[in-house]
Amino acid sequence: MIVEPGTHGPYAHPGSGVHPGTGPGTGYDFHDRTVSRHLVHRASVSEVFLTGWQATGPYDFLLGAQWPRLHGFYRLPGDRYHDPVLVAETVRQAGLLVGHAGFGVPRDHHFVMEDLGYALGDAGLRGLAVTTGPASLMLTVGCQDVRMRHGRLASLRVHAEITRDGLRIGHGSGQLRVVTPASYERLRGPGRGVVTPPLPPEPAAPELVGRAQAADVVLSPTLRPDTWLLRADAGHPVLFDHELDHVPGMLVLEAARQAAQRLHHPEPVVPVELVTSFERYIELDRPCFVRAVRECSADGRRTPVQVRLLQDGRTAAECRLFTEPVDGPRVPVRRDAFDGRPAVPGLLPLAS
Repeated sequence: MIVEPGTHGPYAHPGSGVHPGTGPGTGYDFHDRTVSRHLVHRASVSEVFLTGWQATGPYDFLLGAQWPRLHGFYRLPGDRYHDPVLVAETVRQAGLLVGHAGFGVPRDHHFVMEDLGYALGDAGLRGLAVTTGPASLMLTVGCQDVRMRHGRLASLRVHAEITRDGLRIGHGSGQLRVVTPASYERLRGPGRGVVTPPLPPEPAAPELVGRAQAADVVLSPTLRPDTWLLRADAGHPVLFDHELDHVPGMLVLEAARQAAQRLHHPEPVVPVELVTSFERYIELDRPCFVRAVRECSADGRRTPVQVRLLQDGRTAAECRLFTEPVDGPRVPVRRDAFDGRPAVPGLLPLAS
């Protein structure tokens, strides 16, 4: 039995089976259609990657997911491989679906993502190769550290093993906390929902951060070569799929990825492993800085990068990622407008 919550509570509809892709008893197809967009907090159906689910135990679930051959935002140069950051977004959606559908969290409740991460499997990028059809995935999800309060879910950690055509392509996990509407109002304060974010500052050159379009660049250069101003464009159709009163978590991951690419320029790299912790909300109406440090590589290929996002002088999020080169031509060398200028400690543009 699959349970999907409606506006006033859960309702049930049939569906069972444990065989990847289909259910042997009922012919349930895990990839027949997307789940309700409300279950994964998306406004656009095209941004829903989960396509089916079934509970296989009290804290265990089997989920279907599908990535398009080419996503409009999550894509790599050359279009030979799917973007690994899709793993993070898929795991994020899995946590929300399990909370709503598996544990009956009402639709109007909020989820606070405290950390989110993924790592590719032994096949690496080869497991994410773009083929002649969409990538149909199966997620084996287990819930850990499940905490209930007054009979309702309070928090949990989801761990997902992800396979594609029987091949393990990676895994991911995330820690989520459930917040009631009243608690969220107290947490965020009155009026946060009506904050109008300022116009985003000028973007870095797209080719410096692995992007084709300036609209997809989330970093703006500063006087320091290792620090950027976060560009939170509330009009972005993917990162801001729906109205938010804070910077979304996936924008934080994208900022970390672009910062890592900037440090590796002109060599194109891809984040094969990534772990992000979210310390506090990043507000839309105040500047947030992204600072990155490239660490030494143990094997000369897999390079760790540490990224911090700071707002009001405090760390708001931290991200550690490991990058590997992507096969293909190097990007022509280019410099930021600020490159070559003396870096003045503490002198950073706060607005643009």
